[in-house]
Amino acid sequence: MLTVKRKVDVRKKITKEVKKMDITIVKLDELNAYVTLKEIEEVIKPYSMYINGELVKKIDKNFTLLEYTPLDENYNVRLYIDDKQNILEYYFDITKSNIIEDGIPYYDDLYLDVVFYQECATKSSTYISLEDRNDLSYALKNGDITQEEYYFAFEIAKKVMKELKDGTNKFVNRGLKDYLMYRKRQLI
Repeated sequence: MLTVKRKVDVRKKITKEVKKMDITIVKLDELNAYVTLKEIEEVIKPYSMYINGELVKKIDKNFTLLEYTPLDENYNVRLYIDDKQNILEYYFDITKSNIIEDGIPYYDDLYLDVVFYQECATKSSTYISLEDRNDLSYALKNGDITQEEYYFAFEIAKKVMKELKDGTNKFVNRGLKDYLMYRKRQLI
């Protein structure tokens, strides 16, 4: 059994504002990945953040979080989808490893993140951002990760950013396909 120091359960990630949601987990054999669809039915309060100078709602009633946990990649990617079926962003958590336990995806978080903001969120154009470098440095200084893991996180982030720039990331290229296929809540 793999010992994971920073084990993250995808069912619980980014849900503190959520009061009620429906979760669907499906194995995608063709991608060697799991997809977790979190359809938000009620929120304690909406979650918003500033993106490119605009306040953008990322979590609210009838929004969806779709996560891919690939078993042969070192990241977990989360799509933020609004109530009008717009993808706001693709959020890549860089990971040491991704594992499945009892049919549930988990990942070993390496703190560093790559965010691919979409035009509907930025109100101008797409852009790529490398986030949480300070968290990664703090984890190294604190002994939570090794020097090798520190450099590995940057190596994976660089690979992801290149795929995003080249338009070759297989999960981004799926767009809304899996959301439309596995959602339970039908929009009117």
